[in-house]
Parts: sequence; C-alpha cells; structure tokens
Amino acid sequence: MTIEEIIDRQMSAFNNKDIVKMMSLYTNDTKIYTFSDHELVINGKKECEEMFIKLFEQSPDLNADFIKTIYFTNKAIVHEYVYGRNGSKEKKEQVVIFEIQDQKISRMDIMRE
Repeated sequence: MTIEEIIDRQMSAFNNKDIVKMMSLYTNDTKIYTFSDHELVINGKKECEEMFIKLFEQSPDLNADFIKTIYFTNKAIVHEYVYGRNGSKEKKEQVVIFEIQDQKISRMDIMRE
C-alpha cells in the first residue's frame, strides 16, 4: 500500500466513523503530538482508539475534507477542514503530519487554529 492509499483510507474511515478500519491503519505504538509544544497527547494504539471512539460519539456530524496534501519520504502533510468536531457547526482548519512506518501510521503531529 502506498502512502497516498494509507492517507486516503484513513480519511475515508474517519469520515465514515469506522473505528475498525481506522485502527487497522495504525501501529501498536502510535503516538500523537500537538505541533505547537510537542506535547505527547496519545501514547499507543489503545489510547488512540479510545480517543477516536469518544470523538465519534461526541461528534455525530464529524467530517473532514482535504485542502492540500504533500507527500515527502515517509510523511504526509495534510491541510484539511474539519466540520462538526464535538458538536460545533464551525469549519476548522488544521494541519496533520502523518508519519508512516511499515505501511501503517506511527505518528501524528496536529496543528489546529
């Protein structure tokens, strides 16, 4: 699977709130950081799954659209709009840097407005 296919599948699973497909794309030791202060907010696949389950439950209208994606070596830099996060009606912009290892997402760095 190419990095482009991994990111497309992740976006599709996210928009369909398909936790099984989502988690099949992540490594067991996945880490998620905030970009601004490099704070580790998710450490491991179990925490990642729990975070997405809670987000999906609290955000019935959650959806994301690509604005632009740049692929560089084993990274994808995704600029996107997110709608419906935690019940919000506002469209929010964010950038997520995905790191891929062995055809799975091993790290995400998230920058939100």
